[in-house]
Amino acid sequence: MCGIAGIYSLSGKEAPSARVITEMADSMAHRGPEDSGIYLGKGIAFGHRRLRILDLSEKGKQPMMDREKEIVITFNGEIYNFRDIRDELISLGYSFSSASDTEVILSAYRQWGIECIQRFNGMFAFGLYDGRKQKLFLVRDRLGKKPLYYSIVDGALIFASEIKAILRYPHFVAEPNWKAISSYLSFRYVLGKDSFFSRIVKVLPGHYLEISGGKIDEKEYWDIPLVAKKGDRGIAYYKASIREKLTRAVKLRMVSDVPLGAYLSGGLDSSIIVALMAQLTGKVRTYSVAFDVEGYDELQYAKLVAEKFSTEHTEIRLKAGDYMGAMKELIRFKDEPLAVPNEVPIYLMSKVLKKDITVVLSGEGSDELFYGYGRLFRSPFDYARLKMLPAGLRNLFLKSLGKKYGSKSFSSEMEHFLHLYSYFPNGEKNSLFNPFMKSLCRDDEGLHALFRKYFDRAENLNYYDKISYVFEKIHLVGLLGRLDNATMAAAVEARAPFVDHELVEFMFNVPKKYKLHWKSAFSFFRGLLKNSDEISENLDITKWILREAFKDDVPEKIISRKKQGFPVPLDAWFKGKFISDAKKYLLGPEARIRKIIDQQNLESWINRNLNNSAGTSFGQKVWMLLNVEIWLREYFG
Repeated sequence: MCGIAGIYSLSGKEAPSARVITEMADSMAHRGPEDSGIYLGKGIAFGHRRLRILDLSEKGKQPMMDREKEIVITFNGEIYNFRDIRDELISLGYSFSSASDTEVILSAYRQWGIECIQRFNGMFAFGLYDGRKQKLFLVRDRLGKKPLYYSIVDGALIFASEIKAILRYPHFVAEPNWKAISSYLSFRYVLGKDSFFSRIVKVLPGHYLEISGGKIDEKEYWDIPLVAKKGDRGIAYYKASIREKLTRAVKLRMVSDVPLGAYLSGGLDSSIIVALMAQLTGKVRTYSVAFDVEGYDELQYAKLVAEKFSTEHTEIRLKAGDYMGAMKELIRFKDEPLAVPNEVPIYLMSKVLKKDITVVLSGEGSDELFYGYGRLFRSPFDYARLKMLPAGLRNLFLKSLGKKYGSKSFSSEMEHFLHLYSYFPNGEKNSLFNPFMKSLCRDDEGLHALFRKYFDRAENLNYYDKISYVFEKIHLVGLLGRLDNATMAAAVEARAPFVDHELVEFMFNVPKKYKLHWKSAFSFFRGLLKNSDEISENLDITKWILREAFKDDVPEKIISRKKQGFPVPLDAWFKGKFISDAKKYLLGPEARIRKIIDQQNLESWINRNLNNSAGTSFGQKVWMLLNVEIWLREYFG
């Protein structure tokens, strides 16, 4: 919805500059091209860039103060259930001058204090200053849909929706956070509170900061309730509940005073969202994108869904030449290397759909809840058998496990999970790092501590649900950041119904057999002699309960489709037309990545993989290294 920024003197003495807060906010004009505003108070300044979604009038302008001029807010996001909360507040004697959710937050805070956030169903990041108590709150939504960064600079706390606004602060000196690059290469995101910049950190999802008297308290206000399941209530109950909760989530996310539509990839998740939107409102605008490369065009499936629901459908075809320029442009919007290759097509598609709509619904969050990453979610079946059989007997009885894991054994579920989840395995990554980087990262011991934190929290869950929990806490945040960045760069607001916290909480009470389902008893027995890669989507069905719940709504070809990620032909490109450019960037004497990478080892690694036809991840790994180099040149060149 918007871009927010703020400056807060921890001593309460400094007077923030109107010019500085204006420049900070204006650096994010793409997030809110339609309006701007600032608030200046004693020791505090708020800035805002507005994208009009609810209450398009001047009454929705921000920063916004309450009637008593005691509480002020700068807010990014949407509170989807704000009308219900407003009705409750009206019954308590409150009145409202606008039709915005921002005013509802102010009144809710006055009535219930900061605990009001427990009532919000939405995506949000905001700074709220209570002048009565001289207290600042920085709040981020439960699952991390909306970003919020902050830094301490010369006795002031600086916060913003995007890093670039903090970089505008006069006394901030930008330096790369080299350790963050190791996190990025392994997991595609900077995990935890860190960012790619030293001294800039994130407010974690489900957390808020309370700042008063120069003291900063971090508090976690929400986590997924990890309680023992209440037994198996049967497939009919779970199907009906999922339909009801997802329908409500879609309906809430269709609240808008501007035109809206949906991304339609032709996959299960986006097709279900479009089906529900069509049932709720009739006519839906849908948008699909594909590359003009053989094997990377899924438009036939999207068209099937568009025709079934008579949507107003737009197809966008991209060429390789469109990609690299847009990639560099998007890095400048994000202030960080891109996380996944499909950020670029999402951005390019968002620029096209902005001509028609401002709000778009998207399918992020389903795979983490419904066990959609089949090979990973089936891997606990591997782990159980690996623990049963010593390495010497493994090849005799279970050759498929030997083929996948060799003689490797694992001391814990977490070690097994990280072996499979790490994109750049430590051994491969360390072969590229120079001594400086190896000494700095210490085999990512800090990252492993973060994973241990969440595995320990989920210790009473089965291994399958532990993976789901870790994905919700670590993996999903990066996906949502990708979506927010790629859409807001084009002044488009994306909403993700599968990230509804009530749906998330419910799904952790659904038995695993309804999410990852053997096709038959015979399939299970066949699977005993196969590894999870061989089993996944051949002998089992991922997201089974979701497919069952909506099999009468969505075309059968979509229901029965295997998972297909948003395809970007990186391997073809980086073994072909883009490899010479990549080498120039990464191997030349001016390469900034030399600070952390041994270029001789990198060159050998590239040449070795260019002649290796096995595997499909080489292109993405080169792409990630190229992202880092472009980012370093852009910000530290």
